[in-house]
Parts: sequence; structure tokens; C-alpha cells
Amino acid sequence: MMVRLFIRYIFLFSSIFSLCLVVQSQTPNGSWRDHLSYAEAVDVAEVGNKIYCATNGGLFAVDKRDNSLTKYSKVTGLSDIEISAINYSEITKTLIIGYVDGNIDLIRNDSIINLPDINLKILTGSKRINNILLINNKAYLACGFGIVGINIERSEVGDTYLFGEGGGQIYVNDLAFDGQYIYAATKNGIYKADINSPNLVDYHYWSTVSSVPNMTADYSSLAYFNDKIFAIYHNMGKDEVITFNENGWKVWENNAEGVDTIYKSLQVKNNLLVVTSSLNTRFYNVEEQEYNSVKSIGPNHGIKDKDNILWIADTYEGLIKIEPGGNKSTYIPNGPRFNDVSNMDCVNGQLWVASGKQTGGKGMYSFIDNQWENYNAGNYVELNQVQNIYRVAVDPTNDQHVFGGSFGFGLVEFENGSPENTFDETNSILKTIEGYPHGYVWILGLNFDQEGNLWIATDLVKDPVYVIHPNGEWENYHFKYDGFNTITHTGKILALSNGQKWLLMEQTGIFIFKKNQDGQLLEKLITIKDHDGTLIDRVYCLAEDLDGNVWVGTNKGPFVYYNLTDDQVFSDQDIQGNQILIPRNDNSGLGDFLLANERINDIVIDGANQKWIATENSGVFLMSDDGKKEIHNFTVDNSPLFSNTVVSIAINNKTGEVFFGTEKGIISYKGQATSGNEDFQNVYVFPNPVREDYHGDITITGLIANAHVKITDVSGNLVYETTSLGGQAIWNGKNFNGERVGTGVYLVFCTNDDGSKTHVTKLLFIH
Repeated sequence: MMVRLFIRYIFLFSSIFSLCLVVQSQTPNGSWRDHLSYAEAVDVAEVGNKIYCATNGGLFAVDKRDNSLTKYSKVTGLSDIEISAINYSEITKTLIIGYVDGNIDLIRNDSIINLPDINLKILTGSKRINNILLINNKAYLACGFGIVGINIERSEVGDTYLFGEGGGQIYVNDLAFDGQYIYAATKNGIYKADINSPNLVDYHYWSTVSSVPNMTADYSSLAYFNDKIFAIYHNMGKDEVITFNENGWKVWENNAEGVDTIYKSLQVKNNLLVVTSSLNTRFYNVEEQEYNSVKSIGPNHGIKDKDNILWIADTYEGLIKIEPGGNKSTYIPNGPRFNDVSNMDCVNGQLWVASGKQTGGKGMYSFIDNQWENYNAGNYVELNQVQNIYRVAVDPTNDQHVFGGSFGFGLVEFENGSPENTFDETNSILKTIEGYPHGYVWILGLNFDQEGNLWIATDLVKDPVYVIHPNGEWENYHFKYDGFNTITHTGKILALSNGQKWLLMEQTGIFIFKKNQDGQLLEKLITIKDHDGTLIDRVYCLAEDLDGNVWVGTNKGPFVYYNLTDDQVFSDQDIQGNQILIPRNDNSGLGDFLLANERINDIVIDGANQKWIATENSGVFLMSDDGKKEIHNFTVDNSPLFSNTVVSIAINNKTGEVFFGTEKGIISYKGQATSGNEDFQNVYVFPNPVREDYHGDITITGLIANAHVKITDVSGNLVYETTSLGGQAIWNGKNFNGERVGTGVYLVFCTNDDGSKTHVTKLLFIH
């Protein structure tokens, strides 16, 4: 018996081995991934054999032994994003991380300690941590309101030093220490205080340094080097590095000339003075002779490590490495070029992102096969004239065919990952906005229908709707409705499965149109009113669910229009949306309308017909198919979400991964629902085998939508059953009694609703 069972295990292993190779990299359900930009480097620090680089998105480290990269973000335990300064304390073996919002993280012994005191403090001014000064086992933080001391060993925030007028706040750019005095470079001169003073909290112990050219000027950086204080002095549009002591000041003799005269920072690292300017990072020895100089596009900070390698944190080039022989390397973890997001679309697992904004040429990004690619004027000359791409749409009939719509610059067409065509008023029937500069075509809506027609909504024009047919032919729609003009703002457009097109109109409502079988154009304008009859004049998004219902996001929550036929829509009767009433659990018989006080920025439907809802101030909600049950509400407080302002959502319906575009960047969550398949040909289970040390979810995917799934042991005893969420079912590895099942082979039986389609697969479980 034991021999035969062993042989069966061997047979099972051989039959599933190749499958395991394919699925072993699957992202676990419920896990998060960051998709931040690590390109804009702001600071750098040496920690043992690693070089840590702080960026406006997160932190990453380069291991010098093998050049491997490790990313750190909220997903891996950091408390925040948008790092503004880092420094490493050799005494306490601690990396100190300061953030734009005043948050502080300490990384020590592979653990992360958060000090949120500044972040939580109620202040009228900036909480930004601009620089970090280390003195023995303490850190002094230059903040937007003053100085904060930290006891690094105890992981405690100590005193706050306010020495502005009357002991008030003062913006501190940088700090330096000469062994007796702490110097503070502020927007209103340089201050100093004796570190041995009995009470540094008392602003009377702080005094303005008078031996500088202007006692109230903005001094952005300081460093103590070669027995004197160096400072960056901004004077009448010109920057200079000066040195001073108690006897006076002078202009440093090594100041840059020509265009390279915008200074950014001064530091002392490994007995070198590091001077960062607009185009160079210069290193000076104790004789103040230039040791080395590194040119780059936007340097911010630099160090020389213990192996005499130079490292530069650069806004545009990421982390730059210059070896002693002069060889140059750059390090940027794969990600989008910028963190800006306005709109996302995902078809067949291929995600495309429009960066948006009404200014700047940040372009678009794509995430395909776990790799980010960037498309902007920096790497495609074709995009020089197409900036501010605001909307994106992927062709459902050809996922290699993508369009991006811009603020003012028309339309760009991508084929096979490259920009192939641009369209504006010069080579298409697109019309510019009257009274605006030549070429101003403002596209606010893009959506493909299932036949591959691209529907386009432009803004502030009389005839705002266009369609590009699959054969490349353009068409401009002309409506009887005369409300479209040079002051009417349109919004997103949605092509429904029944052929209707819904167009959002700011301060008006929704314009619906369709050509009937005779080619006659049917049209109707509907307004949105709440349960009290109050007009809702702010509409932001549209989504059609799997039942044909249309969900509309407004500034007063979502409204639902249930499966409206053409006869209903284009009749003379008034059409009203429905608010979802959520019963209270207090036996009162009363209820509250779903998210009635929230602005809804986006609504996306997953494979199980569940609704993912992006809000302006409260993060993301996952609601049941009818909208009456809250499944998740992800916020910055209970998840790695970067911001509670979520502007766009996209779903990879092949894997269930949900992408959230926040105001601070993109993050994704591995959901449980995928799109259902037409049959059971591609069913697989992962992980398989389930090892004894694995305690996460077991996923059965590739199913028909809403399939019935039963799991039995080889003797036919039922241990679990469920219904799939779309094309995917989840099992926690436990039986009906909540006990982990024993070692053995388990059979997974899958059927559709009427039992006409079935499938059986196997799973090896090791207790």
C-alpha cells in the first residue's frame, strides 16, 4: 500500500513538474507590489557593502559585491514615500530616512522603526526634512519649521528647536557642526548655538551669524570643512560658495564659472568636500584641491565610498557610479519614469498609463511581462510635439494597438510598442478650440468598443465626438443637441455593449447617443438627481458591469442605471439613476447611500462583477456585485496605499492584479477575481505541490465564470467546495472544520452551472 502510494506521488510530481516551472513566480493573492519611479534620485549613503539611494518614490540599494538591486517602499515596510533626505550613523549602525511630510524611518538590524511624531504634529508650516546632521548617537533634522533632535539608539524623537522671531518657526535648509557650534542655514540667514548650552530649546541661545555678506539672505546649504564653514549664498540671481568664521567671510576661490553656477548642496563625506551644482559634482581634498569632478544632468548629492568609488544621486540619471578608472554606470530599478498618473487601461494583461497633467511632457508608460517601458520626448522624438498625454485606450481586438489623448496636442497612435502616428487639425478632421493657439486639441475621452472602433471626446468645441473605424476612416458626429460649444466641458466617453455611447458633460449630466439600424442618430441628454431631487452636476467616470448596468461616479457617490434599453433611453420619459442604499446594522430599518459624501474618480468592474471604486479622499473600495457589501476599503492607514487620493484603476483580468493610480504613484494588489473562460482547457492550480511550510492561499485559475469547485481526497471525501470569483477560485488548504488537510493527493472537480462542462485536476498537498 505504501509502495503504491509512493509511486502515485512520483507520477503526480512528474505530471505537474513542468507546470510548476510556469506558475512558481505567481504573485500570491492579497499581496501588494509597488510600481514607483525610482529615477529621480535625491540622496545617497554608504552602508557596509551597499549603497543606498533615496528617490522621490522610494529607496533602493546596490550591493557592490554583485550589483544586485533591492527596492524598499511602503510595500516592504517603509512608512511613506517621497524621501527627502537620508544619512547613515556608523556609531549606531542605523540608516535614517526623512520624508517630505516629516515622517522618519530608522533601518537597523534589518528592521524598520517608524517615528511619526513630526508627521502627526499639527503645524502651519512645512514638515519637510531637508537634511540630517549626525553628532555622536544623535541626529539633528533640518525641517521646514525648525530643528528636531533624535536619540538614534533609543529610537526616540527628542527636543524641537524653534529660533525664529520670538521663538517661532523658521525654515531650516541645512545644518553643520564644527565641534562646538551647530550652524543652521535658513531662508532668513544663518544661525548658530553652542551645543553645550544649558537649554537649546530656548531660542535666546540661538544667534544670527553676522560675519556673512547678508544676515537675512536665503542660505541653502552648509558644511564644516578644513576648519571653516562653507555656505551656499544666493545673491541677486547668482549663487556663490562662501567661507566664513568669526573674523568675516570671503568668496571661495574654487567657485564655478559660466552656466554651471546654480549650487545645490555642500557635504563632507570621507574627508572630502562634495560640492553639487547644476551640472557637476565636484570633490575636494583637505587642501581644497579638486580630487575629481563628475558631469551629469541633474546631480543632487554625491559621496566617495571606502573603495574610492564615486556615487551621484541625480534627478534624471538615477544613481551614477564612477569607478577609480573612470568607468561610468547608472542604476535605476525598473519602473515608470515618473509617478504622475491620470488614466490607465489594461487589455490581455498589458497595462498602459497616461501621465496626465496640463503641463509637462511626461508621456506614457506600459507594463508588459513585468517590465515597465517609458514613452516620452526624452526617448522618442516622435513625441516632441505630443505632450501632456491625459487619456489612454488599448484596442480590445489588438492589444498592440494603443492610443493616447493629450491636453492640447491631439492624439498619438502606438503600434507594437512604438509611436507610429500623431493626429491633430493638420492631418485629421480634429478641430481646435476656438480662440486658443494653433494646434490646441484637448482630448478628454477615449474608449474602444468591442469591434475596435475608437470613440473620442474633445473639449470646448461644437461637435466634440469623433470615431476612428478599424479601417482607419474618421467620422465626426453632428448632433441636434445645441449645448456643445466653446464653454461646455466634456469628459469620459463609454461605448456600451448594446451600442449606446455615454458621454459625460460637466455641470450638465450625461449625453447618450446611438445610430439605429436605419442609420438614424438617436440622442438624449439626461441629468442626475439624488434621492431628494437635488441636481448632481459633477460627474467623473463611467463603467458598464457584466450585467449591462452603467455605474456613474459623481461628487456624491455612485449612481447606477440598470440595463437601459434603447426604447427606455430614447423615449420621452425621464430617466433617473439609482443610489445604492446600505442597510444599517442597528435594527433601525434605516440605511445610508453608498459613499454619498465621496467624490468618485473611477469605477472598474472585475471578473466577478465586483466594483472597485476610487475616491478622492478615502482610498479604494471593493464592493460586491450589487454594491451593497463592502469587501475592502484600502487606505494609507490600513494598507501600503501611497495616498487616499486615487485617480484611476485598471485590472489585469488574466491574473486578478488590480492597479491603483494614486496622486503619488502606482501600486497594485493581487485580487481574487479574474475573467471567466469559455471552457476549462487552461485550468491550473498554484502552488502545486503545496509545501509543508506554505500557509497562504491556493489558487485554482483558468475556470469558467462562476464555476462550482469541489475538492476531495483520493477516496472521494469532500474537504472543501466553493464558487469561483469570475475565472478563479481560492482555497486556504483547510477542511470544513477549519483544520489543515493532511498529506496526500487531492482532486479538484470543476463544473459550470448546468454541468455540461466539467474538468478534473490534481493537487499534491504536503502537511
